[in-house]
Amino acid sequence: MITQIGLHTVLVKDLRKALKFYRDTLGLRVAFFNKKLKWLTFDSGHDGALSLTVPWSKASKKLVGVRTGISFYVDDIEGTYEALKKRKVKFHLAPRKEKWGGRLANFQDPDGNQFFLLQMPTDFKR
Repeated sequence: MITQIGLHTVLVKDLRKALKFYRDTLGLRVAFFNKKLKWLTFDSGHDGALSLTVPWSKASKKLVGVRTGISFYVDDIEGTYEALKKRKVKFHLAPRKEKWGGRLANFQDPDGNQFFLLQMPTDFKR
């Protein structure tokens, strides 16, 4: 049976540019970087990880700059939002409270891939 979710892979145009954004701007920790294989992985701090790679075919180029559906958990969404705005991260949605009790914001990486910041309700158990 499935025991956890593993890698969440996102396609980017330039791994070096992506490395600077995800490591230096977002503060993620690099777990693996293979220049030859064009593969970069960040440790999520929990189960699973975020990996980045470049398109491997003409058809896969269409997967750069999409809504990923990936959320980054934060304890203080307002503080994180303000800090990332100062670092010139582009947001499409400022933090807002959702009907189910959480708070979310939507931002994009330099290639246009979209992600969520997500502050879960206090009664949510991870």
